[in-house]
Amino acid sequence: MTLKEAHGKNVRITLKDGSVFEGHAYDYTSALDNEPDPESITIDSIELFAPEIEKIELMK
Repeated sequence: MTLKEAHGKNVRITLKDGSVFEGHAYDYTSALDNEPDPESITIDSIELFAPEIEKIELMK
């Protein structure tokens, strides 16, 4: 699942360092709109950047 696909859904995001964030994904920002940073999405007021993310899972 991509960051754009995760927008507006309840997800579990696992980072490459093993940290896990669960919650409603909102505030998707494309790389073009987030320059100089890469694309990102926010969960619980924490902005997560695409290069940090290992996997995104949809929560039921």
